[in-house]
Amino acid sequence: MENNDNNINEKRCVLCNKPYNYKYKMFGRRCLDNLYGLLEFSKPPKFIWNKETYLCTRIAWRNHKIFLSKNKKYSLAQKYIALNYLNRMNCRFLDDIKEKISKDINDISVFSRNIVSTISFELNDIYRLFNYTQKFDELIEELQNINWEKVDEKVAENFIKSMSFIFTITKEINPISYAVFYSMQYTFWQVVVIGGMLKDKKLSARLLSNSLSLPEKKPEDLTIQDSITDELLMKSKVFNDKLKELIEKYGKETDMFDIKDYEKDGISLKFEGGDLLYSLHKAILFVKARKNEDNTWNLEGEINDTYDFTEFKDLKEYADNKEAILTDILSTLLNNFGVVSSEYGVIKTYNVKIKFIFSNYEIKGMMK
Repeated sequence: MENNDNNINEKRCVLCNKPYNYKYKMFGRRCLDNLYGLLEFSKPPKFIWNKETYLCTRIAWRNHKIFLSKNKKYSLAQKYIALNYLNRMNCRFLDDIKEKISKDINDISVFSRNIVSTISFELNDIYRLFNYTQKFDELIEELQNINWEKVDEKVAENFIKSMSFIFTITKEINPISYAVFYSMQYTFWQVVVIGGMLKDKKLSARLLSNSLSLPEKKPEDLTIQDSITDELLMKSKVFNDKLKELIEKYGKETDMFDIKDYEKDGISLKFEGGDLLYSLHKAILFVKARKNEDNTWNLEGEINDTYDFTEFKDLKEYADNKEAILTDILSTLLNNFGVVSSEYGVIKTYNVKIKFIFSNYEIKGMMK
């Protein structure tokens, strides 16, 4: 019988959600003690019987509100505590939410008939999000200081996986949770950009940076033509093999050809490693070619792609035997994080076009 009574009387702290079975209406004793510190209130005198009610009264006084009913005091306290946790989060997308909670606090008075909640929340959710952001801030600082060229691959894998809690597959639809997860993901990708995709991937970083527009903005389509990208293409075995294949197929009996005359939708190009693997996922190649007297070729073309992340991948799908396994791990994990961030709208879709002009291009291994 005693156990049944305990179960009936058991309550859960609205902050940490742990059970308790004594007099307070909202908080367990440990959370209540911590709140005095969080809000910078001195601990109540020993003769105060109900320290929870005393805290709510102090909060009301701080907000210049007197003679509130108990229900209004408790509602005010929850909103005020939530606002304090939100203010302690390093989250750039919470301003609108904080303004709404501040307005709700201001609207509570002895004359107000109803307690209005412009935005609804559970204090436990706010507390959970606060702990997430604290953990994230520690990890992001560590991420910024890592030398990825020297780190052990297993350490790298474990560290990147430690960030996975901000890429929850189930999209948070609560506006507060959404804003916090959006902010953490946005910050993560900004650090990745600064790190050049963690492994000196300049093209990938540029494409990712263009995708990270603010929530209300859409990225512009991007056209790239520069020496850095030209060098990436010239070093790519996939790109050179594809050019050789096309010249053998369409240029054997003629001194010039245009792929659009044969393949109106272009030629599929799937890169297997390096910066181009991070950057382009389902690329389409168009090229015009003119043969020179010395059997070299003048090439003018473009590679078109849609910058997006739509499919979760296994490690083996990104495996590249010519590069360190660290690259394979990062490629897979970053792709899968990118899929989640696309669902959140952090990474936005846009079209990318890479143009190139190569003079006196020699196809190696071809008979002259």
